[in-house]
Amino acid sequence: MIRKSLLALAALTLAGAAQASLYNVTGSFDATPGVDVLTGTFDFDDALVAAGGSDGAFDLTSLNFTFNGETFTLADAAPNSAYVQFDFGTITGPNGFFTTAGGDTLELQSFFGSSNFTFSTTRGDQLGTLAVTPGATVPEPASLALVLGSLAAVGVASRRRKAA
Repeated sequence: MIRKSLLALAALTLAGAAQASLYNVTGSFDATPGVDVLTGTFDFDDALVAAGGSDGAFDLTSLNFTFNGETFTLADAAPNSAYVQFDFGTITGPNGFFTTAGGDTLELQSFFGSSNFTFSTTRGDQLGTLAVTPGATVPEPASLALVLGSLAAVGVASRRRKAA
Protein backbone atom coordinates (compact mmCIF):
# COMPACT_ATOMS: atom_id res chain seq x y z
CA MET A 1 0.00 0.00 0.00
CA ILE A 2 2.81 2.41 0.94
CA ARG A 3 4.65 1.61 -2.27
CA LYS A 4 1.59 2.43 -4.40
CA SER A 5 1.11 5.69 -2.49
CA LEU A 6 4.74 6.66 -3.02
CA LEU A 7 4.56 5.79 -6.71
CA ALA A 8 1.44 7.93 -7.07
CA LEU A 9 3.19 10.80 -5.27
CA ALA A 10 6.20 10.50 -7.58
CA ALA A 11 3.94 10.52 -10.65
CA LEU A 12 2.10 13.61 -9.42
CA THR A 13 5.41 15.33 -8.72
CA LEU A 14 6.64 14.60 -12.22
CA ALA A 15 3.40 15.83 -13.75
CA GLY A 16 3.43 19.06 -11.73
CA ALA A 17 7.09 19.98 -12.20
CA ALA A 18 7.56 23.65 -13.04
CA GLN A 19 8.96 24.34 -16.46
CA ALA A 20 10.99 27.26 -17.72
CA SER A 21 10.36 28.26 -21.30
CA LEU A 22 13.58 29.19 -23.06
CA TYR A 23 13.22 31.65 -25.93
CA ASN A 24 15.75 32.96 -28.43
CA VAL A 25 15.84 36.64 -29.29
CA THR A 26 17.60 38.30 -32.22
CA GLY A 27 17.52 41.91 -33.25
CA SER A 28 18.69 44.25 -35.96
CA PHE A 29 18.44 47.95 -36.65
CA ASP A 30 15.67 49.07 -38.97
CA ALA A 31 18.23 50.80 -41.19
CA THR A 32 20.08 47.51 -41.73
CA PRO A 33 17.45 44.73 -41.69
CA GLY A 34 18.75 41.19 -41.60
CA VAL A 35 21.95 42.19 -39.80
CA ASP A 36 21.79 40.66 -36.32
CA VAL A 37 23.27 43.02 -33.76
CA LEU A 38 21.49 41.59 -30.71
CA THR A 39 21.33 37.86 -29.99
CA GLY A 40 20.53 35.93 -26.85
CA THR A 41 18.03 33.96 -24.78
CA PHE A 42 15.56 34.53 -21.97
CA ASP A 43 13.25 32.36 -19.92
CA PHE A 44 10.45 32.53 -17.39
CA ASP A 45 8.38 30.17 -15.25
CA ASP A 46 5.41 28.72 -17.16
CA ALA A 47 3.51 28.24 -13.90
CA LEU A 48 3.37 32.01 -13.35
CA VAL A 49 1.84 32.55 -16.77
CA ALA A 50 -0.67 29.73 -16.25
CA ALA A 51 -1.70 31.14 -12.86
CA GLY A 52 -1.70 34.79 -13.92
CA GLY A 53 -3.56 34.51 -17.20
CA SER A 54 -2.35 34.89 -20.75
CA ASP A 55 -1.95 38.68 -20.80
CA GLY A 56 0.39 40.86 -18.83
CA ALA A 57 3.96 40.98 -17.59
CA PHE A 58 5.82 38.18 -15.81
CA ASP A 59 9.26 38.12 -14.21
CA LEU A 60 12.13 36.68 -16.20
CA THR A 61 14.17 33.90 -14.59
CA SER A 62 17.13 34.57 -16.90
CA LEU A 63 18.18 36.91 -19.67
CA ASN A 64 21.46 36.68 -21.55
CA PHE A 65 22.31 38.53 -24.74
CA THR A 66 25.08 40.25 -26.64
CA PHE A 67 24.78 43.63 -28.29
CA ASN A 68 27.59 45.19 -30.33
CA GLY A 69 30.09 42.80 -28.77
CA GLU A 70 29.06 43.50 -25.15
CA THR A 71 27.35 40.82 -23.02
CA PHE A 72 24.37 41.60 -20.80
CA THR A 73 22.55 39.45 -18.22
CA LEU A 74 19.44 39.74 -16.09
CA ALA A 75 21.64 41.05 -13.24
CA ASP A 76 22.70 43.99 -15.45
CA ALA A 77 19.12 45.23 -15.93
CA ALA A 78 17.93 48.32 -14.09
CA PRO A 79 15.85 47.38 -11.00
CA ASN A 80 12.28 46.27 -11.80
CA SER A 81 12.79 46.72 -15.55
CA ALA A 82 13.21 43.11 -16.73
CA TYR A 83 10.11 41.08 -17.54
CA VAL A 84 8.40 39.20 -20.37
CA GLN A 85 5.26 40.64 -21.96
CA PHE A 86 2.23 38.68 -23.21
CA ASP A 87 -0.49 40.24 -25.37
CA PHE A 88 -3.68 38.31 -26.16
CA GLY A 89 -2.08 35.03 -25.10
CA THR A 90 1.00 35.43 -27.30
CA ILE A 91 4.48 36.18 -26.09
CA THR A 92 5.55 39.59 -27.32
CA GLY A 93 9.08 39.64 -25.97
CA PRO A 94 11.45 40.66 -23.20
CA ASN A 95 11.72 44.08 -21.61
CA GLY A 96 14.68 45.61 -19.80
CA PHE A 97 16.72 48.76 -19.42
CA PHE A 98 20.54 48.52 -19.59
CA THR A 99 23.53 50.84 -19.53
CA THR A 100 26.50 49.94 -21.73
CA ALA A 101 30.12 50.11 -20.60
CA GLY A 102 30.40 53.38 -22.54
CA GLY A 103 27.45 54.93 -20.68
CA ASP A 104 24.95 54.62 -23.54
CA THR A 105 21.49 53.17 -22.92
CA LEU A 106 19.86 50.11 -24.42
CA GLU A 107 16.18 49.38 -23.86
CA LEU A 108 14.31 46.22 -24.83
CA GLN A 109 10.63 47.04 -25.34
CA SER A 110 7.64 44.79 -25.95
CA PHE A 111 4.10 46.10 -26.17
CA PHE A 112 1.02 46.10 -28.39
CA GLY A 113 1.99 42.85 -30.09
CA SER A 114 5.48 43.92 -31.21
CA SER A 115 8.97 43.81 -29.80
CA ASN A 116 11.80 46.24 -30.46
CA PHE A 117 14.81 47.87 -28.90
CA THR A 118 16.23 51.38 -28.70
CA PHE A 119 19.93 52.19 -28.51
CA SER A 120 20.48 55.75 -27.31
CA THR A 121 23.79 57.57 -27.57
CA THR A 122 24.82 61.22 -27.50
CA ARG A 123 24.52 61.07 -31.30
CA GLY A 124 20.83 60.14 -31.10
CA ASP A 125 18.53 57.14 -30.94
CA GLN A 126 18.50 54.09 -33.16
CA LEU A 127 15.42 51.86 -33.32
CA GLY A 128 15.69 48.15 -33.95
CA THR A 129 13.28 45.25 -34.13
CA LEU A 130 13.42 42.03 -32.14
CA ALA A 131 12.40 38.56 -33.27
CA VAL A 132 11.47 35.98 -30.63
CA THR A 133 11.54 32.24 -31.35
CA PRO A 134 10.88 29.30 -29.01
CA GLY A 135 13.83 27.36 -27.66
CA ALA A 136 13.90 24.33 -25.37
CA THR A 137 11.72 23.73 -22.31
CA VAL A 138 13.78 22.80 -19.28
CA PRO A 139 12.73 21.84 -15.73
CA GLU A 140 13.34 24.37 -12.95
CA PRO A 141 16.12 23.27 -10.54
CA ALA A 142 13.76 23.17 -7.54
CA SER A 143 11.32 20.96 -9.43
CA LEU A 144 14.10 18.65 -10.53
CA ALA A 145 15.26 18.32 -6.90
CA LEU A 146 11.69 17.51 -5.82
CA VAL A 147 11.39 14.83 -8.49
CA LEU A 148 14.73 13.26 -7.53
CA GLY A 149 13.77 13.33 -3.84
CA SER A 150 10.48 11.61 -4.60
CA LEU A 151 12.19 8.90 -6.60
CA ALA A 152 14.71 8.37 -3.78
CA ALA A 153 11.81 7.96 -1.30
CA VAL A 154 10.23 5.34 -3.57
CA GLY A 155 13.58 3.51 -3.71
CA VAL A 156 13.99 3.55 0.07
CA ALA A 157 10.43 2.28 0.61
CA SER A 158 10.98 -0.47 -1.92
CA ARG A 159 14.22 -1.63 -0.22
CA ARG A 160 12.59 -1.64 3.20
CA ARG A 161 9.74 -3.71 1.91
CA LYS A 162 12.10 -6.25 0.34
CA ALA A 163 14.08 -6.49 3.61
CA ALA A 164 10.91 -7.18 5.61
